[in-house]
Formats: sequence, structure tokens, C-alpha cells
Amino acid sequence: MVCQVAMRGQRVAESECRCWSPAVWVLVSLLGTLVLVAVSVVLRLGDMKISKRALPADILQTTDIIRFEVKLVNGRNRCEGRLEVLDNRSQGTVCDDHWDMVDANVVCRQLGCGVAVHTSSYFGHGSGPILLDNVDCTGYETSLDQCNSLGWGIHNCYHYEDVGITCKDAIVRTNEEPNAEPAEVSGIRDGTIRLVNGMTPCQGRVEIHHRGIWGTVCDDDWNFNNAIVVCQQLGCGRAVYAHTNSFFGYGTGRVLLDNVQCYGSEQDLTECESLGWGNHNCGHHEDAGVTCSGPITVPPLETAYPRQHWATVNTEATDIVPVTTQQTTTTMTTTTTTTMQTEATPTIRLILDDVESCSGRVEILYNSVWGTVCDDGWDMDNAKVVCKQLGCGQAKSAMTQAYFGYGTGPIFLDNVACDGTESQLIKCFHLGVGEHNCGHHEDAGVVCEVPEVPSGRALEITERITATVIPSTTTIPTTSTEPPEGTLRLVNGQHQCEGRVEMYSGESGWGTVCDDAWDISDAEVVCRQVGCGVAMVAPKEAYFGRGTGRILMDNLKCIGTEPYLQNCSHIGWDVHNCDHSEDAGVTCSVL
Repeated sequence: MVCQVAMRGQRVAESECRCWSPAVWVLVSLLGTLVLVAVSVVLRLGDMKISKRALPADILQTTDIIRFEVKLVNGRNRCEGRLEVLDNRSQGTVCDDHWDMVDANVVCRQLGCGVAVHTSSYFGHGSGPILLDNVDCTGYETSLDQCNSLGWGIHNCYHYEDVGITCKDAIVRTNEEPNAEPAEVSGIRDGTIRLVNGMTPCQGRVEIHHRGIWGTVCDDDWNFNNAIVVCQQLGCGRAVYAHTNSFFGYGTGRVLLDNVQCYGSEQDLTECESLGWGNHNCGHHEDAGVTCSGPITVPPLETAYPRQHWATVNTEATDIVPVTTQQTTTTMTTTTTTTMQTEATPTIRLILDDVESCSGRVEILYNSVWGTVCDDGWDMDNAKVVCKQLGCGQAKSAMTQAYFGYGTGPIFLDNVACDGTESQLIKCFHLGVGEHNCGHHEDAGVVCEVPEVPSGRALEITERITATVIPSTTTIPTTSTEPPEGTLRLVNGQHQCEGRVEMYSGESGWGTVCDDAWDISDAEVVCRQVGCGVAMVAPKEAYFGRGTGRILMDNLKCIGTEPYLQNCSHIGWDVHNCDHSEDAGVTCSVL
């Protein structure tokens, strides 16, 4: 009986299972179909995202490399203008995303136009399709179609981002034979160097001679050791600074050396490691420069006075100053040949905007040459001695990092350590005259409290400290109807030391600064130039509203110690690839 009941229950269960099996299979099939549909939709959306922009029907996307021609339009000649690419089906522009001078050099070389010297959107907006974006060349390609990109017709750009290029025709050589001896043609030895566009013969853009032509040196890996070799080779004394980013302006012709790496002991720049003659991936916006201390016009101090005689604590000035050979019976009161000991002639001065003042860069006179003081160890005790020596009242501030601008010539004193009671700066401890490890970006300065007697002088200093004009030896009349070239103002902020940065140009009036590469170092220069305190924030993307008029500067790269914004490296006046949604701003502390 029990077995019969069990068998009956088993038959019922099997019957129920047979009834449910078709329903389960239907559900599984429906679920599988839904999954397939979902996968298909996702794949289609992915295809749409990759396309990103609708392409003209006649443009076919293939995995093959598309061969195309390039040309420059809307420029003054065939080697300048907006870049356009064309194949047998379409013609369009190139977007500037990731575009740089390496890419531009490939185009110039492809067109037989020498090297690139500018790249910007200066040549107007194109029309039609944008055919290339995110172009990335290595610099060794012979044509643009060999470079990487997102693909033909794929982009996320507008025509205000169209690439423009200015090429510079290479100088034609007088002798093209590879084994020709250029020295016989030009009379100049290969490897001869010169400095161009500086304030002195020992400052400027580095140019080197090779096979009958002069060319520049790229700033990749350019450093102080390289500058030492250049200064030594030219007989220009010590290296003061190794400049990059075409600090002394764009050169012309070929870039002859790149990735120069000197130890500092070489006698000739060609003895240093490099990529070899003419091998580079640079544009002239990367031309290297140097500042040297200048040729030595008098014998070095070490020749007549060994270093250990005067690089000692509290060395008296009479111990280090050469004396005349005139016979005398007095001791330590001998008449000297230098003005270092002559009380009637100032041996120290403060320079503000190229004019002597009671505030400015500290300079001392030694052997009839004016030089600066390095800011290593510079403090208020040192400033007190300077102000006292000049009769300029109490010291208010000891300034560092070339606050009053870069000086020129030699750096005479370093690691000055006064106790504040000395009558002259030269009587304080220092490393010795001419001994230092500094550059002019470390020139020391002082702000003194102006005596009340010369009442007009106090007003003059106040005006100069807060002025925002380019250095000049003449004072701009306050009744001028136009601000000086390069004047800055801050607009739309909550106080006078905050706002959108605007600069004045005599040709186009007030204009803005683009925020490409804008950072706190740039803001520091602006805050100092407009007479405000320290830079706190460097806002971008038109934080203080969009400006109007021209965009005057782009890609600013300030060190932070420059006295004026125009002294900073940038890609060129009125050259940019921006609109007013990228206007730069600053927030400074209020003094």
C-alpha cells in the first residue's frame, strides 16, 4: 500500500515537470533575445561615440593610411597661413588640439619652406569639414600623413581652433658638397659661436656657425653647465644665467644643435654631447640663450691677492683694495686708486627703473664697474647697513629674488652677513669680492624709509613702486591721456588687487591674456607689477567675466621673479589660439 502511494506521487511530480518544461524554455529564449538586443544597442552607441561628429557621406572611414596634400592659405606667401589638407574627395582644416612646433616643422619641411617659427590660429577661421585632430608627429616624418591622429574626419573641434603656421625659408648654402670646407668660403671656423639680441656682447641668443651658415641651439636639456662653456668660449667671464624659451627673441635659419649636454669643463660647445649637426625636433620658440658676467677688463683679484687673504670674517676694506705704488710714510691711510674708499664718491646705490633712489636693486662699485649683490643670506641687518650708508633713513624691507629686476654685469658679493652696525656694506662678512654661486635672478634689493627733507623724493618713490609701466629713464607725466605700453589693470574683482588681467597696447588699446599655461608664477608677476601683495590664486576660464577687444598674450611662462609681465616668455605679441572664455585672472593680497 505504501509503495503504491509512493509510485502515484512520483507520477504526479513527473507530470507537473512535463507541464512546466515548455514554459521555462520560452522564458529562457525571451531572456536570451533581450540580452542580444541590449548588446547590439550598446555596440551601436559605441560606434556613435567614436564617430562623435557626423561625417560627410563622401568620406569613407577605412583602416588604410589616407594620403593627402597640405597647403597654407590666407597668409602673405605660400609658406605662411592656415593649414588645410586635401585628398581627391575633400578639403578641410586641422584642429589645434595637441598641435605643437614639432608637427608644424613636418608641414614646413613637406612644403619645402624651411622650419616653423610660429603656430597659431592667427590666419582666420576656415570653412568646410575639420579633417584632422590630435595630430602627433615625432618630427622625423617627411609628410603630415605619416603622423598619428584620431583619423580622417574625426574631431571634437570648431573652426576657431584651426591651425595656422608660419615657416621660415632655410638659408641657401653657398656650397652643397658634403665634403666642402666651409672655412675656406666664409673664413669662419665651424663651431664658432656668437650671442645675438642681448643688451651686451656677452648676453643674448646663442648662435653657432656650421658649413657657411649661422643657426641656433634648441633649449632641450639646456642648463647652466652649457652656459658656462659658452661664456668661456667667448671670453665673457662667468655664466650668470642659462635662458630658454627664446628669451632673446626668435632666431632664423636652421636649428643646428639640440639636446646639448656639457659638463662645464669643455673649451668649445661642439665638444659637448648633442644629437649632431641639424638633428632636432624644435622650433625657434625654443632658442637657447645665455647671460655672462662680461669680459674681465682688469686682472682678477686672485692674481694679486690670494683668496685666503680677503675671504675672511669681517675683512676690512683696506685689506682688499689695491693701493697705488706711490711711496708714502703713513700706514693704512694710503691714497687708493679705486673709489671703494673715497667717501665723496658713492660706492653703493639702489636702482629702481634705471634711476638711483632710496629703494631698489643693490649695486656696488668696484674697480670702476658696477655690479650686484646676491640674495643668499640677505636680511634686514644687511638692509639697515645699505640704507645707513646711503643716508636713506631706516630700512623697511630686504627684498630678494630680483624683486627690482635683473641687474647686469658681475655679481660682486654673496652670503653677506652684517650685524647692522657696520658703516659700509663692504665691511660686512661675505665670501669675497666676485665670489658667488648666483645668477641675476637672485639680485638683492632694499626698501628704505625716505628722509623727510627732500619732500619731492618721497612722492617720486611711491609713484615708481606702484607704477605698472615698462622700465624707462623718463618719468611719464601724470596728465597723459593714454597709459604707457604694457600697463596692467585688474577688472571685475571685489577689490583693486583682484580681477581679470588686462594689458594696454598702443595699437589696439586694452586687451586680455589667455589662460593657456597660466599659473601662480604668472600671477606673482602681475601682483607685483600692479603694486599689490603676494599672489594667492591664478583663476582661469574667464573667472572674472569675459573681456573684450584683442587677446594680447598667450602661453605665458613666467619664472615669478620678472618685474613686468612682458619680460616673461610667451609665444608672441597678439599671437594666440584662444577666445575670451579663456581670459586669465589673479587674486592678490592687499597691501
